[in-house]
Amino acid sequence: MFYARVAELNVRRRNNRTDEVSFGSVSVFVRENSKTAVLNLSPSGIATFRQCKLQYKFRYVDKLGDRYGKPRPYYTMANHVHATLHDLFSLVPPQNRTVGTATALLKKNWRRYRAGFRDKADETRWAQKALAEVTRFVTERDVTIAPMMLERQIEQEITPGLVLRGKVDRVDREMDGSLRVIDYKTGAVPENVDWTQLMVYALILSRSTACTVSRLSYFYLLSGTTETRQVDRRTLEETSWELLRVASQIRKERCYSPCPGPACAGCDFAVICPAKHEGYVQIGETRLPLWRDFSDILVESCPSTCVTD
Repeated sequence: MFYARVAELNVRRRNNRTDEVSFGSVSVFVRENSKTAVLNLSPSGIATFRQCKLQYKFRYVDKLGDRYGKPRPYYTMANHVHATLHDLFSLVPPQNRTVGTATALLKKNWRRYRAGFRDKADETRWAQKALAEVTRFVTERDVTIAPMMLERQIEQEITPGLVLRGKVDRVDREMDGSLRVIDYKTGAVPENVDWTQLMVYALILSRSTACTVSRLSYFYLLSGTTETRQVDRRTLEETSWELLRVASQIRKERCYSPCPGPACAGCDFAVICPAKHEGYVQIGETRLPLWRDFSDILVESCPSTCVTD
């Protein structure tokens, strides 16, 4: 916006005719023809901003992820479980999608990336967890279906200057032609399910395809449980407005204050966080129990590239 002064035409009428014309100065605002910088938002970025604004700054504003990031066992395990399920549905004929085939795929994927483990024993226990999750999935789920999308990068501009993006694990086409968006979770079922991630994907797909999104589901592979909710136009509109609100907050943010809490135990930037020096951050390379791997409070995904021999 820029400030301008323009002449105001004042016309006084008397007896249905113009009697006096005078010019005065009045302040008006005219929209400046400027281009707003594009803000790219992903579910992980939104979660990071809500969880800790300083962590958001370090990762998405200062771009320090490559410098301070390090591999972690729960990301490595999750990555290979996701890759195995992708390969099972996309490479293997339905009749051959057995536990044995899934196990072989998991071993193959594991060999390509084996970072983040403390030692061989630590790697073995995470590999056993991965195998248990894949085995349960193949045994209890319908693995004969043909998903519409698998591990697909998606993005869409929902308003000028705001682009939503993410990587959807799986999209199935329902009997009525609508879409069901699915995300695999390798951690524990949270006390309160956050639907932001799948709502973002639903909004992207509803804007970028001619299909209607009708259902969202989280598949919790460890417990074998599923959380599902219905989607309609109203919920998508509400999501759109909420994302615009979050985007506005991000654009206006200047102080990026830290928010010490449980997630600090897995934060890549704890070493440079000012809250660390106030005794808030407790960092340790501990042997995380398999039932509490922090994957439910850590929001960044592992590298896109791990079972042991």
